[in-house]
Amino acid sequence: MRFRSTALALAALALPAATLSAQCDLTTIFAQNNGLGVNSVCYFDLNATAGFRVTGLSVNTTAAAGLPANIEIYTIPGTYTGNTASSAGWILQSAGSGTTAGTNVPTFCPLATPFVVTPGSYGVCVRYVDIANSYTNGTGANQAYSNAFYSLTLGESAGSAFTGGTITPRVWNGTIHCTPASGLYASFSATPTSGATPLNATFTDTSFTSAPGGVTSWAWDLDGDSIVDSNAANPSFTYTTCGRYDVTLTVNDGVNPQSSITRNDYIVADPQLLVNASFSSAPSGPLAFQFTDTSAGSPTQWSWDFDGDNIPDSALQNPSWTYGTGGLYTVTLTASNACGGGTVSNQVNVIANDDCTGAIPVGQGRNGPFSNVGAASSGSFTCGGTTDSDVWFRYTSGCNATLEINTCGTAPTWDTKISVHTGQCGALTQIACNDDAGAGCGASTLLSRVTGVPVSAGQTIYIAMGGYVGRQGVFVFDIISTTAGTGTFATQFPACGGANLATTGLPNIGSPISFTMTPATGVAFFMIGSVPLGVPLCPQGCIIGHNMDVVLPGPTFSATIPCWAFLRGGQAYFQGLELGVAGGCPSGNPVQLVTTQTIVATIG
Repeated sequence: MRFRSTALALAALALPAATLSAQCDLTTIFAQNNGLGVNSVCYFDLNATAGFRVTGLSVNTTAAAGLPANIEIYTIPGTYTGNTASSAGWILQSAGSGTTAGTNVPTFCPLATPFVVTPGSYGVCVRYVDIANSYTNGTGANQAYSNAFYSLTLGESAGSAFTGGTITPRVWNGTIHCTPASGLYASFSATPTSGATPLNATFTDTSFTSAPGGVTSWAWDLDGDSIVDSNAANPSFTYTTCGRYDVTLTVNDGVNPQSSITRNDYIVADPQLLVNASFSSAPSGPLAFQFTDTSAGSPTQWSWDFDGDNIPDSALQNPSWTYGTGGLYTVTLTASNACGGGTVSNQVNVIANDDCTGAIPVGQGRNGPFSNVGAASSGSFTCGGTTDSDVWFRYTSGCNATLEINTCGTAPTWDTKISVHTGQCGALTQIACNDDAGAGCGASTLLSRVTGVPVSAGQTIYIAMGGYVGRQGVFVFDIISTTAGTGTFATQFPACGGANLATTGLPNIGSPISFTMTPATGVAFFMIGSVPLGVPLCPQGCIIGHNMDVVLPGPTFSATIPCWAFLRGGQAYFQGLELGVAGGCPSGNPVQLVTTQTIVATIG
């Protein structure tokens, strides 16, 4: 149906763009209580009473914040009901990309190509390409939404697009971002779009124009050869050869610039003979993947690009490939037969430490952030249920110690697990494992902590970080030495002028310590020495406390004491100095200054 009215155009001139967008945008709900994984879909019906231009979608996902989010939006004339088991008649209108914002927070995905919806009824399918699909169970009362431009009736969900097996009722969590349509936008539909040859298809112009006289001319290329086949408003065309055909419509209205739209592979003649390219992939070793052709239509030729450089890497049907480094790669398969070919691209996350042999070295303190998104399960450990999607790290101790390892610094949005192993890759022994951190740790059912892990000087342990039953996300983890030591701090010489040096931690081998000068209002220096001096700088009592082996810019300093046994019992001296600060050496001196107390650290 063509929407021909000047009222909408006049309203658009009278209102600011932000107001128009707010009037057109429509939000369902962001309160998920259910969901499905990657590549899943939500279906719903849309009834448009006025023309509008869709510019983006906001969606809900259980993915951690900060990850890539890609979605696709399909429409079909009429309703989605009865059309979820086949892709016939569905049109891929556009795709959108954004960055995840977290659960129950809108993840905005602007569309690469905005599209116009003309008045009428449509089925809608939103596909979640690389993020989990979060939705709400339907109750009847939460399934209808509307504004002045369109209404939504929700809906169903499924694990994949156009394969049937839907779950109902389900309410898509999201916002349609749009603006009222003004101008000329080409659009069309066809019946049928697929069938055996000779295939006779009838095309219907559904273009939108705000010009009072409507569309005045049409130019159709119905077989993708760049030659105009018809100038009728609603032509018919017969396809006699198997294949996929692009269709292009160009329209004019005598007022606005002409508009064109091309629907690629829109007509499918002899679909039973054509290749629908698809493939699966699975890690097969360190940095290695096995790819399996799952294309329909009996292809006889294959071309694989594994690293996104547009150069073919293999012509095998089911090849394997080893990557040089970890990373996110776009893999493209083109599969073909005598009737033509099909192309599909998917992303694979090649994780360098997906296996013990690729374990990443880590140290004491905070490590990360890391991600186990896309990781396979090594099947090497269980605790409190299965553990999947694990990635590997290795820690080499510089001294005899007892360790705590935890994910308590991770945002509690997914269920982590920790497993600790001794031995060598291929012959590991699990010595500790934890799923839930336990009482006293925030979000204890999601975060993990192991304690009392013994290590000796020079020993390497392997740490696997995974998720409960395949949970995935971004995480950090801390390695803390909990070995009791005898290290102490003491004041050797007093401060001058109100300056102070505060300490954190204790000076034990393998332990972190830090110093902070307060107040820090001048030019600050931090000094470390091996011999005490006690030399006065002025009669007011400001003292240089040691021989200043090292002088660093202040006002803070932190370090981890090496795990060297010969350091035990040794002493080091620490002091801060600030120039240009009153209260210490007076103005009669060449430079005003203050000094902190001199602290002696006895290493334990």
